[in-house]
Amino acid sequence: MVKLRALILGALVLFGCGSGVASSPPGGDAPGDAGNHEDAAGTSDDSDSGSNGGDGGGSDDASNDDDLAALPPDTGGTHIAVPLGSSAAAYGYYVYLPGGYTSTTAEYPVIIFLHGQGQRGDGTSTLDKVLDLGIPKLIKDGNWNPTHPMIVVSPQYPTNGPGNANNWGGGTSSRIKGFIEHVMATYRVNPKRIYLTGLSHGGNGVFDYLAQQVDTSNYLAAAAPVACWGASSVDESRHTPIWVFVGANDTQNANTSKNFVMSYNAQTPAPTHRAKLTVYPGAGHDVWTRTYSLSGLGTGDSTYDLYDMSLFDWMLQYKRAD
Repeated sequence: MVKLRALILGALVLFGCGSGVASSPPGGDAPGDAGNHEDAAGTSDDSDSGSNGGDGGGSDDASNDDDLAALPPDTGGTHIAVPLGSSAAAYGYYVYLPGGYTSTTAEYPVIIFLHGQGQRGDGTSTLDKVLDLGIPKLIKDGNWNPTHPMIVVSPQYPTNGPGNANNWGGGTSSRIKGFIEHVMATYRVNPKRIYLTGLSHGGNGVFDYLAQQVDTSNYLAAAAPVACWGASSVDESRHTPIWVFVGANDTQNANTSKNFVMSYNAQTPAPTHRAKLTVYPGAGHDVWTRTYSLSGLGTGDSTYDLYDMSLFDWMLQYKRAD
């Protein structure tokens, strides 16, 4: 369980670094977010399609989690508000630093979390809206307890920010990449363990990032778009492990998510890791609550991939190659 303290300052600024993927197994309801704009069918094969040695992809290596084992236990961390203008970042954000962060020189895995459309704001007086849903809400409520300590950074996209109103980043993935680079330069992040996830509007931003950023330089070890419109382009992220979550009754998002996964897995040559797709039967748009809280574990349409392990443990299986 996480013991929270919300501090309205941006400054627990320590160090950062940079980029490459490899794999190693580790020892609320929203205001109606819209989808994006793209296209529908699924897959149910359970196996990852191989491993890779470099090339920005993943490789299965069960002995490669010493960096996680070396992290001090998270006995209660700090959730810090970093308002727009108080740091060099283009956005206000919340950052969760695990207990033990200030007492070690170790580098930490980091999750970049992208919020839904209803959580946009001005980066200052409305920054707390970021805490309404998803991982930041788990942290706020004291329910954040991953197997290994992780930094979580949750930026707020402006209410009237540029670009497509349905997508975190407005459909321009360089905005997300620039923020990831800020995080790497500001906090003690393990550059091999950067994970990207988002819900609805934020998930659209994740898909934009996967579709537009070449994975040899996208910094990601893995990505998980949740309840969002599947991208139509797949070839830039051939080596990034991806797990997509969607409700069966969230029709357009379900169809486009299925299309994305089917097209991604059908690439030639095959992607390094088969993309996973979990479809929750009877579920509508809000599948992020059960996905991030882990209450959905053991469920899903067996035609696709069951939610068979913690999303966060799944992420930590993967790290970028040297």
